[in-house]
Amino acid sequence: MIAFIRHIDGRKAEPTADIIDSQSVKTTKSGGLCGYDAGKKIKGHKRHILTDTAGNMLGAIVHQTDIQNRDGAQTTIKSVMQTYFSLQVI
Repeated sequence: MIAFIRHIDGRKAEPTADIIDSQSVKTTKSGGLCGYDAGKKIKGHKRHILTDTAGNMLGAIVHQTDIQNRDGAQTTIKSVMQTYFSLQVI
């Protein structure tokens, strides 16, 4: 599906660059495992989302907020690189 959308936009089917961001979200105990983000003072979940430069989502991972951004980003990038082989880590 993403390859089709990228083709319509005049881009190559496989993305070669991406953008990653994270967001911490407050949750309750019934939301499953949660952690504490000391920097943002939030108890809950953190999600890392990876998109191509056109904004198409390539992958996302949700985990506890006590996971540092560098560790969550590595996990997200590794999972997406199994699908999109043309991505390069610089």
